[in-house]
Amino acid sequence: MTHDDAFHLKTIEARLLWLSHWMIHSANHIRPKVDGIKIGGHQASSASMVSIMTALYFSALRPEDRVAVKPHASPIFHAMQYLMGNQTLEKMQNFRGFGGVQSYPSRTKDISDVDYSTGSVGLGVAITAFGSIIQDYIQTKDWGRDLLLGRHVALVGDAELDEGNVYEALQEGWKNDLRNCWWVIDYNRQSLDGVVHEGLFGRIEKIFEAFGWHVIRVKHGVLQRAAFKEEGGIALRDWIDACPNQQYAALTYQGGAVWRKRLEEELGDQGPVSALIGKRSDAELAALMENLGGNCVTTLSEVFASVTDDRPTCFLAYTIKGWGTPIAGHKDNHGGLMTKAQMAEWQKHLGVPEGQEWDKFAAVDDKIALQAYLDQVPFFAKGRRRYVDDTLPVPPIKLDPEREISTQMAFGKILDGLSKGNSPLAERIVTTSPDVTGTTNLGPWVNRRKLFARAPRADAFIEHRIPSTAKWEFTPQGQHIELGIAEMNLFLLLGAAGLAHSLFGKRLIPVGTLYDPFVARGLDALNYACYQGARFIVAGTPSGVTLAPEGGAHQSIGTPLIGMSQDGLAAFEPAFADELAVIMEWAFGYVQRSGEDVPDERTWLRDETGGQSICGYRPIQSNNLSLVPPKIGGKA
Repeated sequence: MTHDDAFHLKTIEARLLWLSHWMIHSANHIRPKVDGIKIGGHQASSASMVSIMTALYFSALRPEDRVAVKPHASPIFHAMQYLMGNQTLEKMQNFRGFGGVQSYPSRTKDISDVDYSTGSVGLGVAITAFGSIIQDYIQTKDWGRDLLLGRHVALVGDAELDEGNVYEALQEGWKNDLRNCWWVIDYNRQSLDGVVHEGLFGRIEKIFEAFGWHVIRVKHGVLQRAAFKEEGGIALRDWIDACPNQQYAALTYQGGAVWRKRLEEELGDQGPVSALIGKRSDAELAALMENLGGNCVTTLSEVFASVTDDRPTCFLAYTIKGWGTPIAGHKDNHGGLMTKAQMAEWQKHLGVPEGQEWDKFAAVDDKIALQAYLDQVPFFAKGRRRYVDDTLPVPPIKLDPEREISTQMAFGKILDGLSKGNSPLAERIVTTSPDVTGTTNLGPWVNRRKLFARAPRADAFIEHRIPSTAKWEFTPQGQHIELGIAEMNLFLLLGAAGLAHSLFGKRLIPVGTLYDPFVARGLDALNYACYQGARFIVAGTPSGVTLAPEGGAHQSIGTPLIGMSQDGLAAFEPAFADELAVIMEWAFGYVQRSGEDVPDERTWLRDETGGQSICGYRPIQSNNLSLVPPKIGGKA
């Protein structure tokens, strides 16, 4: 990295820090409010991410890369888009208001280029792994070989690692040979209610390594590393590495004078180390102690640039919550706001003139040079990175209604019929299921269209000529992705696949199956996938109010209510096989409709804008008892 590049990155970092915090301050203390209620925002959580996002977006990333931004870092994201001319002043001034920039980055509500919506913690992290898997899926197909592989990056709050779905995704990624995935952890060691337990990440690190990830600790910035080379520096480094999280945060909040007192008490009279401390002013000492790796754009840029392989990589970036602000390190700063007095003093410290608070280049000496640097940043060089793809024609779907069959079996026959043809629609269908492929009647489809894997894997039962109805052959050309028993992963994969037309310019028609009571197990991820604007079809079995010998374990009367209540999700519970054929033909078209238009009172059913589709079966089989058995195939 050149000296000029480092200088510009520091300038951008300062601009993003100021604009993001001023936006929150303006919403809470300046913008007129009828009720006087706090608008909120996350100044401290944004500040701890500003160096990471500056180094990523303005140095490391390329247009083909995709990012899920930590929810509480949305002010930094909006400030970045505003700096680059992709966000309006009006929407910035209306932060968290109706029509303003969103609390958390949103594909469907923000006008800027959001790759993955985030908000429900943990889900935005995990979907990047499935986005990378879908990217591999597309590139192995004849129609997707021109796809340029990018990295799928999650910016992760350390407290998000408490979410169980993160570890479910790690396991699924390992099984699917995950690559081109980065998770950058904002390790500020503070959550909403307290400080992260000592030594916790040492255990989490082992989990990442067990699943094949490369873990890189980014602990010390350039100032600290330079100090460690001085006489006495090793003792200072050992003290920093041993300092408990809570102590480090408290000392940071109190500033240079308190840092000096504590260091002299514990490291004083050791000759060189005392001189190292003594030759720095209070301000210089505070800057040194707060120069952790995750708060140093130079260190981060160098570390990101050093990773040149496609192995999944976790960066543990040590940061200070609230870094660079008057509330840095305070344990209550998660939802806290700077006071008017603190903001006024901070504004003077940053050199932002009064009246120029919204100026993109306020306090910048050489505006022309900075603009020239911004104009050549690779990530933004190609403009908006949201693509479209052609709508695929839907072939007529017909089913012989003469023979009595369950709607569950009819679903399998419809897909089997598509698998026998060579329609463009069938070519783009990708099916998936959480270990219930056979029992949800996907077997015939999978036997013909195979399972997906980047490297071929033969079915040993076929090799040994052992009869089996399931021919599990894995191949790069396969069109079924088999998952473990984790419904959260199912809906996250459907969410990623259902964005393929927008993320990659290659349309997929994702079809997922599961036992319908287990929709509730993955409900958070289902809602999240719908909120993304992803397009997919879900089929559940058994379903509805029918009874079976196993009782309520595999039955549900709640799933139809879920389908009806979720915005953008068209829900059906067909009782007839020919009815199901009509629904599926309609659904294949519905999930391809343009979602760019905002639904209004006239289109609130999304009949023009399109959406997702969920379908529950009513199984009528010899081992089931229906209270009111519906007729199958004929007229009602």
